[in-house]
Amino acid sequence: MLFDSKVFHALEGSLNASQLQQKAISQNLANVETPNYKCKNVSFKDVLNSSTNKSSTSGPYAFQTSVETEDNTEARPDGNNVDTDTQSLELYKGYVQYSYLTSKLNAQFNNFKYILNNAFK
Repeated sequence: MLFDSKVFHALEGSLNASQLQQKAISQNLANVETPNYKCKNVSFKDVLNSSTNKSSTSGPYAFQTSVETEDNTEARPDGNNVDTDTQSLELYKGYVQYSYLTSKLNAQFNNFKYILNNAFK
C-alpha cells in the first residue's frame, strides 16, 4: 500500500539522492585546501521500471545516482577546483530540497494515519 506506492518510492529515492548530494558537497568543502582535489558532483535521474504500467500507482520507482569528478576546470593555481561560493549555495539548495521532501513524506504518513484512524468508524 503506502510503502509500495510510486509516490513513496519517489520520495524515498529523492531523499537518498539528496543525502548523497549533500555528502559530496560537504566533502568538496572539506577539501577546499587540498592541492589537486577535484570537485565531485552528484547527478541523478529518475527511472521507472519499464515492466510496470505507467498509469498505475504502485511499482518500482528509483533514482540512479552517479558521482562524477569535475576534471576539466581549475579554480586555483594548486589544481583545486572547488568554488566555495557555488558549493555553499548548492549545500543550502540541497538543505531546502531535503526539508521539502521530508515534509512531503510526513504528509504521506499523515494521510495514511488519517485513513487508518477513520476507516473503522
